[in-house]
Amino acid sequence: MERFIGIWKNNDGNILEIKSYNKKSLIVTFVSEKTGKPVISDYYQWKESGEKYAELDYYESSLEVELGVKGSGFQLSLLFDWINLKKNPGYKLAPGLSQNMGDTFTDKYGHLFEPLDYYERIDK
Repeated sequence: MERFIGIWKNNDGNILEIKSYNKKSLIVTFVSEKTGKPVISDYYQWKESGEKYAELDYYESSLEVELGVKGSGFQLSLLFDWINLKKNPGYKLAPGLSQNMGDTFTDKYGHLFEPLDYYERIDK
């Protein structure tokens, strides 16, 4: 779990702040480069979306961030993996969005988390 904790940034300037919550969960705040603030949209009743609940997967290799109400099925998945980039190889977070089948969350709100590019740790 400790490997996820810290401040992570992607090439476009989006930031993930990940803090410990308890033994198996963390709190994640996504800060948009465009606004310098957590995402604000009708999905969050026009409030900042900071400090979202996240749990480690079974193998503790990825973090599943609940983007809405727990169990809603709209999640940001963060895989902790070695990425062999020519300029800067190392462990990074590879993001992805998921939703329940039949939902349209990623179609409607996925752009708020783009680009889905690797995040590098910039601070612990």
